[in-house]
Amino acid sequence: MSKNSRPSHFYATISTSIVLVLISLFLLMFFHSSNITNIVTENINILVELEDKLPAGQIDQLKKVLISQQGVIAESVVFVDKDEAQKMMTGDMALSTTDGENPFRDIIKFNLRHNAYSEQNIKDIKTQIELEKGVSGLYYENESINAVKANLEKISLGILILAICFVVLALAIIFNTVKLTLHADAKIVKTMQMVGAEKSFIKKPYLRSALNIVLKASLAVLIFIVALCAILIQSNSVFAEIIQWEFVALTIVISFISAFIIQFGATNSIINNYLRQIN
Repeated sequence: MSKNSRPSHFYATISTSIVLVLISLFLLMFFHSSNITNIVTENINILVELEDKLPAGQIDQLKKVLISQQGVIAESVVFVDKDEAQKMMTGDMALSTTDGENPFRDIIKFNLRHNAYSEQNIKDIKTQIELEKGVSGLYYENESINAVKANLEKISLGILILAICFVVLALAIIFNTVKLTLHADAKIVKTMQMVGAEKSFIKKPYLRSALNIVLKASLAVLIFIVALCAILIQSNSVFAEIIQWEFVALTIVISFISAFIIQFGATNSIINNYLRQIN
């Protein structure tokens, strides 16, 4: 193969790596979307507003009632007095309390398991808990889940469209790279045909080069995925809980197969067409 093709092979490697990174991002988001939604669901607080100055025994009884309800995460049931609630809200929203009055009430907050978070189940809990003495009401919202789902769909679609664009770009670079290389090696190829060389023998150096690009691009994606997972784990945030290693492994395998199809398959097809044309 001609040494002049080296810059083109570099660009082919870079473009293939970018394609695989985008494909891997899309796959990671696609495979983990359900898990992301589940974790977000289990972190949505449901609030039970209490009447003022309830005795500790009555508050404990209300907590036990909540824990007994379907799907309630026991360790998430926490009493928050109105002074603490005021500190939390004034810190987050800079609310003015210059008149000295606390506009908040004591609350008990809790979370539901993702498979129990439904409109009907929350209404059943609301009906049950509001029958208890000392409860003013139960409050919840579903917008967070819908917003997360909508944002995940938008981001995934954007990455997929970008990946498709780079696939087209990668194919164009591969086509030009192989064409330029074959043009530079035209005399050598013709000589090999004249002495009776098999097509498989003629294609071997070009396919070896394509495989080399596949391996380099796959290595780049492997490093990217491992680094991304390491950063998420080290962050000690909710994202660390999202990672499922079977999906990560599946993403790596699919990325390698995609690289093989894009680079190796395209190169083989272009060379076959070229050899048919010069026969």
